[in-house]
Amino acid sequence: MLKILVELEKGEESPYYHYFNGLPRFFANGPSMTPFCYRCIPPFAAKLCQKERVKLNHVAFGCKSRVQFLSEKTRGDSLLWEWAFQIVYTRSFEAPDGSGDLCLYPIGDMFNHATEANVAYEYDEAGNCYVQTTTDVAAGPLTMTYSDPTNPSYLLARYGFLDESSPASFCKLGVDWHITDELIHMGYSTSTLLFYKDTGEVSEQVWDVLLYKYLGEEDVGRQQEFYQAHMSGDYETKQSYHECYYEQTREKLLEHIDDILGELDGLSQKSAYGGAVAGDDHPRLPLILRHNDFVRATFMAVRGYYFPGEPYEEPSGSFSLSSKNAFFT
Repeated sequence: MLKILVELEKGEESPYYHYFNGLPRFFANGPSMTPFCYRCIPPFAAKLCQKERVKLNHVAFGCKSRVQFLSEKTRGDSLLWEWAFQIVYTRSFEAPDGSGDLCLYPIGDMFNHATEANVAYEYDEAGNCYVQTTTDVAAGPLTMTYSDPTNPSYLLARYGFLDESSPASFCKLGVDWHITDELIHMGYSTSTLLFYKDTGEVSEQVWDVLLYKYLGEEDVGRQQEFYQAHMSGDYETKQSYHECYYEQTREKLLEHIDDILGELDGLSQKSAYGGAVAGDDHPRLPLILRHNDFVRATFMAVRGYYFPGEPYEEPSGSFSLSSKNAFFT
């Protein structure tokens, strides 16, 4: 980021002058959102977006006064620091030496994201970056994969776009119930608890976590038996538990789905109201609405697959606010 600021101070004398002029000025990711934006997205996505904002505050704003080799004008330009941060965190790659450092490769950072990438990056010993296609590509975009395609909320938080080609979405159980140490030992995390958009099915891990949580509420002894069966690879015992408690875990699944759907409906009302009243102040709301609609469609697909014929009743009534100032903070 400091390298970018140094080059910007050189103006037209910088070899990167035209590259910088071709980069975006508007961003829709987590660091760019307003507090109201965070209140319009589900808790998991909001947490990711706020974590990105914390990075901005620590990295971009935390060291301004200590960088004496930059001009006073540059050190005092908060918008410039924020822009430099955004360029680094939305366009960089991890260094090939395994150090964890971030590198920018001008022009090499122009490829868009896709679930099915058709280009790959390679580096030589000098750190030069080479890009080549991984398959025959017809006329159309060249793409790479930025991150886990089953986590569209992270792509929104980090990069500021919605990947509607994502095959799945996290089911949010890990957010609602928290991933305990035992669940971690069992190999589960939020990234393994998936709802599949196109088929409406859920990952096997979702059923395991639902059953594990149910047994913890009803019979801790049987919960530990289930845990030991899983850890020892006793598939038959695990399956017998799933068969015995299928209706109870199915009910837990429906409860979770309807809780999230109700939450999303309320958030959509809130963001739609915000767009109507102060849309110019919150230009990222349309993207947030699309994200919420994507998650909602995924949850409705799962509901339709496992609970066909059971109607979903949307929350009745609408919210009201006594003060616009109380709403837009």
